[in-house]
Parts: sequence; structure tokens; C-alpha cells
Amino acid sequence: MKFSSISNIGKFRETNEDSYSNVSIDNYDFFIVADGMGGHSDGELASSLASKSYTDFIKNAKIDKYEDIADLQADAIKYSNEKVFEIAKEKDEKMGTTVVCLCIDYIKNIYHISHIGDSRLYLYRNDELKQVTKDHSLVNELIDSGALKEDEAENFINKNAITRAVGISQEVKSDYKTIEIKDDDIILIATDGLFNELKVNSIISVIKENEDVYDISSSLIDAANASGGHDNITVTTIKM
Repeated sequence: MKFSSISNIGKFRETNEDSYSNVSIDNYDFFIVADGMGGHSDGELASSLASKSYTDFIKNAKIDKYEDIADLQADAIKYSNEKVFEIAKEKDEKMGTTVVCLCIDYIKNIYHISHIGDSRLYLYRNDELKQVTKDHSLVNELIDSGALKEDEAENFINKNAITRAVGISQEVKSDYKTIEIKDDDIILIATDGLFNELKVNSIISVIKENEDVYDISSSLIDAANASGGHDNITVTTIKM
């Protein structure tokens, strides 16, 4: 396994509210990417605190007590939520963050994927790029309920509104799924600064043009900035 994580402020933002972290424990590799929200520096604080809390919890956990590593990942997310919620309460500010969390489980040969919000995990396999996570967004809720058609989503006035985030309440609910690991898989974990600027075909082209994981991450960020760079951009590229 090789990986590269890069975060870029973009062309218009004054601060970078994205964050990422990773940790390796025994037969597991853990990754997190977060995109913060809030006034002033609150978004930056929310995402960095969530990322650090997630990896700190895993570093300090007694892994032997967990029969299923998915439970460890869930507890780490809950811990992150508690930390962000606590600081928001102390500051009397509204803040939150999206998260995408990945555990590569070499014992069971599966990916454990959890997410909250609209940051995404993509899987590139057999020349196809699949979006594995589903955005927790107002647009998706309206589409699922039949109140909005898919072809209307692009022009929807609140298309960037999300319906779940870490740190906005005491309880947090993540979506979870597993996928079997296969050789030559490429995983992208990214904030919306990437996929709001680049279509799937453009992302695939960058993957095909670059062998090295750093070059993939770097080239994707360059392409997103060239396409507009309206938001912070964070990409973690993992190659199995």
C-alpha cells in the first residue's frame, strides 16, 4: 500500500478549513479527511480537531478488546464528535465538519468506510471510478423523497447544504459499509473542492496519466484549481 495526502487552500479562500490524518496500528491503516464549517477560524478548528481526535483515539485504544475493527472506527468517530461539540459549546459558536473515515483491514481483507456529510470516497477499479459514499445533503434527501428530480439538482439553490456533520449535536450518525480489497485498487478520499470542480472523466484521466500516488493527488489539485479553485481542496490517494 502506498498513499499520499495533500491539502490546498484553493484560489479564493482566506483559510484552509480542510484537514486530514492517518495512523497505522498492527494490521490496520486508518485514514480521515475532514471539511470544516463555521465562522472565522471555526471551520479550520473543527476539521483539525476531528482529524486529530480520530487518530488519537485509535492510537490510544486497546485494539484487542474490539472483536470487530468497525466498532473501533465508530468509537473514534463518536470521540471526534464529542471533542468538536465540546469546543463549540465552550466558544458558544456553531461549528462542524464532514468526515470520511477509512480503515484498511489486512486481516479480513476489506475496507471499512464510514462517512458523515458530503466529503467523498471514490474507488477506481477496472478502469471505472465509483463513488462509494452518498452525500448527506439536502439535495439527496429531496431526490430520495421525490420532491426534486436528479436533472434539477445542479441548479438547486441550496445544493451545497448538508444534513449531517460532526460536532453540531451530542449524537452523531455515520453511514458505514465494507468492500473487499483487490490488488491495484486506487482509493480517493476528497473534499468537495475537488469534485465540485472536476467531472468523473477528468478525475479518471488524471489517474490514468499518473502512476505515483503523490502525482495523482498533486495533479488532481492542480486540475481543480485550474477549473476554478473556488474552495479548499484535499485529496488522499491510496494505491493497493
